[in-house]
Amino acid sequence: MILSRLRTLVLGTILAAAVPAGWAQAAPSPGVQIVESVPVATSYGEPGVPRTQAVWLSMIQGARRQIDIAAFYIADKPHSELSPVLDALAARARAGVKVQILVDQTFLAWNKAAVDRLEKVPGITVRVLPVNKLTGGVLHAKYMIVDGQSVFVGSQNWDWRALDQIHEVGARIDNERFAKTFAAVFDFDWHLAAHPDLPRARKLAVVPPTFSPVTMEDPVILGRSTDHPVVAFPAFSPPALIPAWVTPEQTALLRMIHASRHVLRVQVMTLSAIHHYGPKGWWAPLDAALRDAAARGVQVRIIVADWALREPMQSYLKSLAVLPGITVKFSHLPPAPQGFIPYARVEHAKYAVADDRMAFIGTGNWESGYFNTTVDASVFLQGRGPASTLTRIFDRDWNGPYVTKLDVCKEYSPPRIR
Repeated sequence: MILSRLRTLVLGTILAAAVPAGWAQAAPSPGVQIVESVPVATSYGEPGVPRTQAVWLSMIQGARRQIDIAAFYIADKPHSELSPVLDALAARARAGVKVQILVDQTFLAWNKAAVDRLEKVPGITVRVLPVNKLTGGVLHAKYMIVDGQSVFVGSQNWDWRALDQIHEVGARIDNERFAKTFAAVFDFDWHLAAHPDLPRARKLAVVPPTFSPVTMEDPVILGRSTDHPVVAFPAFSPPALIPAWVTPEQTALLRMIHASRHVLRVQVMTLSAIHHYGPKGWWAPLDAALRDAAARGVQVRIIVADWALREPMQSYLKSLAVLPGITVKFSHLPPAPQGFIPYARVEHAKYAVADDRMAFIGTGNWESGYFNTTVDASVFLQGRGPASTLTRIFDRDWNGPYVTKLDVCKEYSPPRIR
């Protein structure tokens, strides 16, 4: 009965077609916070949306039992905005909070200093996940679980630049069953890091959990935003390295795109159907979903970073931009006041909003490898509260000074990255 009512609420949210004007300034939704990182000296930053450092500090300082972190890498520098976060993490560990940090093996060689420093703190344990040896990908996820109650997931790496030199979007979800689902996936990867055996992992992946996980078919209601339910579920990649009882990201993202009817907004660093990593080839599912959306009358608006202007990605994006109904823009941020910073001043967010009522916030770029070989994670939200916040963030950039409409007749040079 409860599951039937929940599915009815989800279906009602999905089928809502019109977007009343009053939703443009929807109140914050219970159980979910949209979080934004704002590069200094830019016009980014939606009023009322909390910033990443403040949210991370609040979660860490409020921890009483356990903090689990999956991080692509950890990179700090003295007096950065990340330093107080790492200090807070060490302080909670010294106070008796169990801290477990999972990092990627491939990038560890270039970012060992901060990891080594944290490993020396009593109460902090670090494990390295060799995803490259297992699937050819990397651990690209960026999420944190606190006390089995709260989850942060988003595009923000544990990198000082991700707090004040890069545009990022994430979400904090406060729900016990949602957090337990994330924790179970973290535990799966945590044990895999200790025993990196893919056949063994696949056997363990089918073992049912001891609780009811949150999935696309069985989501949670976080609360109500002005009398409308806010429904959420997590999703994970890649299929070969996730438990069989959680939702794969690609499946859920395609369903959201296919359900869009009016406007689909996408903001992601890179997007391409041409394989960039691994064997050469074509990634058809997402490409077909975007083209199909435009063909049935959906206005598809895409913002990518100027980092996406390398070839053949630039040509692929032009193949989308030439279609009626699809508009592609690329963002180019001004330099930092102190001058050039390697791997910074870029649009790094990875989210989408469909019809101002469904939203996706992920950790991976929209390329085949991020969904099929790389460890990533995301949250799907149905409800106009969080969707309207993300729409405002998107529209601020879409109409702002840093974006340029992609001209299919013009050749663009990729920017300097390092």
